[in-house]
Amino acid sequence: MAATPENQPRFPQARPQPAPDGPDLAEERRVDGRRACHGSLRLRVDSPHLAGQAENISETGILFFTNQPLRVTVEVEEDGVLSSRSGRLVRAQRVGGDSTGWAVEFDVQA
Repeated sequence: MAATPENQPRFPQARPQPAPDGPDLAEERRVDGRRACHGSLRLRVDSPHLAGQAENISETGILFFTNQPLRVTVEVEEDGVLSSRSGRLVRAQRVGGDSTGWAVEFDVQA
């Protein structure tokens, strides 16, 4: 069915807010400390689809916003130990050429 104004889902604007200036803001927002991890990793996308609102489009891509999380499961094997955590993808950043960094926020463990 073609999306029309009558049947198109409505989403509140989910635009990212500008980050305040400062050298240690990422560190200040972190809840837990970081440690080096050099294990192999596999990421499974659990969300079958996302719905959202397009912001702009070109021949090479589209920018869109959504209030829905992109659910994932991450498996990491480190020193022969396999661990699995669920969470949501929170950031993607191209770091050069075809290489991309992905950030996953883990779900709180009970």
